[in-house]
Amino acid sequence: MKLSERRWGWYVRSLPDLARSRALFLARNHTMTTFIRCKVLWDLCLEQLRRKVPGAFVECGVWRGGSAIVMGVAARKANPVPPLHLFDSFEGLPEPDANDGVQAAKYSDGKAGGKLVSIAKCDASLEYVKSALFGHAGLSPADVVFHQGWFQNTLPAEAKSIGPISVLRLDGDWYASTKICLEHLYPLLSRDGIVILDDYFLWEGCKKATEEYRQTFGISDPILPIDDECAYWRKTSAGS
Repeated sequence: MKLSERRWGWYVRSLPDLARSRALFLARNHTMTTFIRCKVLWDLCLEQLRRKVPGAFVECGVWRGGSAIVMGVAARKANPVPPLHLFDSFEGLPEPDANDGVQAAKYSDGKAGGKLVSIAKCDASLEYVKSALFGHAGLSPADVVFHQGWFQNTLPAEAKSIGPISVLRLDGDWYASTKICLEHLYPLLSRDGIVILDDYFLWEGCKKATEEYRQTFGISDPILPIDDECAYWRKTSAGS
């Protein structure tokens, strides 16, 4: 559950790192994730920069751009600035399918046939996100690449143009969305790269797709919880 504006403000003001405080303050009205998830996202991005793990920052599932703001502001601490690649339909979530379970079907009002049509949930326009990133947060358009469309259409055609990835944040909720992101982007993740799954403990399909992928490619890196919904791991085993 998103923190109230008062609690977000209290937590942000309590941070000793002014740059991090500013990034989280800018993100607070553009995200459904928690303060803790935004804070950990910032810390992980900066850790990657300090460790000089090569590659872009990539997010799949942008909504209003809150997490993208955190990633983009963090990226500006590097020289050169790693590009921020953002994949989203900018129409909302598509239909879940049978792999996503009963709760996903209920959330989508029974529209659970796996069709690539919006269920009118988590929808925000590309124009809104650009305004949030460039107008509100002051990111440079030169540092951000938008990939608009359903993952099943954009990833097969555009993933390889990204090059290596340092931070990969997945927030597609459903089984099919998580699966195709892992299939096309995880092989691009640099050694010591980070993959963050916003819905690993929340949506059945996200966890199922993740576990299947890890088992198929023998990925044994431990999955570390961020909170009761979100988790991440660092790519140290061979895997895919």
